Amino acid sequence: MKEKKYLLVGLVFGMAFGWALGFLRLPYLEKNFSFLLGFVAALTLVSLVLLWLTAWNRGFLAALIGKNTAAENPESARAQTRGWAILAGVLVLGVVLGGIAAWRQIGSLNLQVQNQEKRMRQLAALMEVMKQQDQGPLMRSVLEEVGSELKRSPGRTLSDTTIARIAALSFAVRPFRYVQGDSVSENAYSPERGQLLRALILMQIDSGAFARIKQQTLFAGADLSGADLKGLDLSGINLGEANLKDADLSGANLTGAQLGGANLWGARLNRANLGQADLKRADLSWAQLQEASLPSATLDGANLGNAQFIKADLNHASFQYAQLSGALFNEANLTGASFFATNLTKILLSRANLGAADLRLINLSEADVVGAQLDNALVDENWLEKVKKWKPRGANELGERYIVVNDTFDKAKSPLYRLKKN
Repeated sequence: MKEKKYLLVGLVFGMAFGWALGFLRLPYLEKNFSFLLGFVAALTLVSLVLLWLTAWNRGFLAALIGKNTAAENPESARAQTRGWAILAGVLVLGVVLGGIAAWRQIGSLNLQVQNQEKRMRQLAALMEVMKQQDQGPLMRSVLEEVGSELKRSPGRTLSDTTIARIAALSFAVRPFRYVQGDSVSENAYSPERGQLLRALILMQIDSGAFARIKQQTLFAGADLSGADLKGLDLSGINLGEANLKDADLSGANLTGAQLGGANLWGARLNRANLGQADLKRADLSWAQLQEASLPSATLDGANLGNAQFIKADLNHASFQYAQLSGALFNEANLTGASFFATNLTKILLSRANLGAADLRLINLSEADVVGAQLDNALVDENWLEKVKKWKPRGANELGERYIVVNDTFDKAKSPLYRLKKN
């Protein structure tokens, strides 16, 4: 009867103590874990009470304080051993459950921080949208002035003052991150700059005036996704970091255009002129550039995965550190192009002209080089041995047709090796 009474007292005391810890949230945890903490504390305390009562009845405490020894009372020694085992098990259980609760708490706190940061980004994006909306009346005013001046001008020209106002407007409408559903867009774009460019194109401005506009106006970061820009003269325009995803630029003149970091995913650039264009770090994956002209274009660090350069003119273009996996260069002119330290795995170069191209430190695994011309291409000393390891389609043809020759030296007087016909 006494054991039952002690057990009842222990349970009540343990529940009260566990509830108090849960209510006070000590140690601090999220409210979702308060009950778990109280339950663990109550379970641990009840177990200790039961252990105390069992030990008392079996002489465990007496053994602990030295009144009995193992030799004098074997039963007390066995009770002591059992007691320590139970105590160790209870402590291990408490540590494990406490660790699990703490681990879940850390995850919950991290999630709260991420949600808070997400809300802050959304708020910042909404504030930026409101700021840009304030520029709407200014844009309408500028475009109305442009329209009125064009009507008065037989040659569709614009004054320097009006062009200066257009340029000032482009600087006022900056790129910003959109709120898309419950998230913020990854990149910052300016819909207003995109709308401004489209509006100016539709106004059929004199080519000389439009050239001055392109020179002075900033269209970097413009949102032109899906825009129809076929056959337009956009030479020298600044579209760096712009969104041109799925845009149609077929036959457009983009000579000397600034397109660094632009999103040209899936864009159509067939027969477009991109001579000397800056395409560093641009995303041209899945873009179509068949029969396009890109002499001396810079595509360093660009993503050209699965892009189509069939029959394109890329003489002296630079592809250093670009991502070219899966790109199609069938019958392309790549004379003098630089592929230094570029991964060319799975690239198609069948019947391409790579004469005098820089092919040092490349990788042609799973590539297709059938019929490719590599006369005077700059290579590593053991390049033909590497080709045997890469095993591209047409490797045997290259081994039979070419040899590696050291015929020149660089500025540091290090030997340069080129492919010569065997």
